[in-house]
Amino acid sequence: MKLAYFCSEYPSRSHTFIRREINEIRRRGASIDVYALRRPKYENLISELDHQEFQQTISILPVKPWQLLFIHGKMFFQRPLIYLHTLKTALGHHLPGVKNTLWSLFQFAEGILLAHHLQQKPVQHLHIHFANAGANVGMIACTYLQLSWSMTLHGTSCFDYPWGPLLGSKLEKCTFANCISYFGLSQAFRTVGPQHWHKLFVSRCGIELDAVNLAKSNLADYQKDHSIIRIISVGRLHVEKGYPVMISAFADALKVLPDMELVLLGDGPYRKELEAYVKEKGIADKVIFRGAVPEQTVLDEMVHADIFALSSFMEGIPMVLMEAMILEVPVIAPRLAGIPELVIDRENGLLFDPANSSQMAEHIVELAQDKEKRSRYGSAGKQKVLAEFTIEKGVEKLWQRFLELEKIKG
Repeated sequence: MKLAYFCSEYPSRSHTFIRREINEIRRRGASIDVYALRRPKYENLISELDHQEFQQTISILPVKPWQLLFIHGKMFFQRPLIYLHTLKTALGHHLPGVKNTLWSLFQFAEGILLAHHLQQKPVQHLHIHFANAGANVGMIACTYLQLSWSMTLHGTSCFDYPWGPLLGSKLEKCTFANCISYFGLSQAFRTVGPQHWHKLFVSRCGIELDAVNLAKSNLADYQKDHSIIRIISVGRLHVEKGYPVMISAFADALKVLPDMELVLLGDGPYRKELEAYVKEKGIADKVIFRGAVPEQTVLDEMVHADIFALSSFMEGIPMVLMEAMILEVPVIAPRLAGIPELVIDRENGLLFDPANSSQMAEHIVELAQDKEKRSRYGSAGKQKVLAEFTIEKGVEKLWQRFLELEKIKG
């Protein structure tokens, strides 16, 4: 089976789940070429695995103007009617307004570039991650090539403005779309008629156990100060991650239990504001900003934690929650999107109402004071991940759809 994967930017520190999925699909026998609308800056990649993916990924941007004109001229003369039909499709797939019309022309130009690249290494099917600008470009390329394509729908961003209003049209055109959660599936159902629901199914993101086992083996070399309760969180320092809620909750919890520390792994545009907020709360000596670290270091840090906390305002099903749970670290997370499909409240973790810092603070104190409960939730969390959220189980339904396509095309 010859597949191509495409997304707006690849590789990325926050999209390691795509790499895991690709590796597992390849392990099952598929040949996969990976394309990106644009690559990230090489210096922003801190994992050796992402460095390797960087070298193997074909990016379609940047392109020189003369190359763009040459490729479009070539593609027009190859299939003039289909080229014009593809242009019509692109112009019919955008939000109202002159600016959005202009962006649809840019995406048409990029879609034809992608089609040109795909022609160089012919594939049977294109799979796209996220229903964003990359999905627009991928859809345009497949329209020109008359190639089947599919999508993976992730978190809330796939259903929110500006991509949400265009999702129904994409679902009508694609061969199938998998959602990483049943919450996502329900949101996809809202955008398209029941006659297209058969295309939609749930296929989880999943974790690889090798890196987890390595983190556990590294634990033997670590001497922990058991007098300090260590809370850890991992994520991009961005407004959507809700870190002020976590910092407020942590500050309140410190009033009850002063022997705690909060470690934040990740970096982003919101860091200065968060550092200032920590100082404002008077807890700068209790909060550690570690910045961005490699994937394996994240796991090594997690395994040393007593509690993992998440305070996001929008999510799909975060990989970092799965990683904490497989490492038997009890978790505290908001009750939103697909998170309750992973974290079962008071069975394998604690859930709080989104943005409710006082409720989050109560949960921090509750777990910090009860070692037995931390152990019980940690053990139950590991079993939940092993049952549903390993990469092998996560991709199974997606793999079956790829096999069905191969039978049809064969």
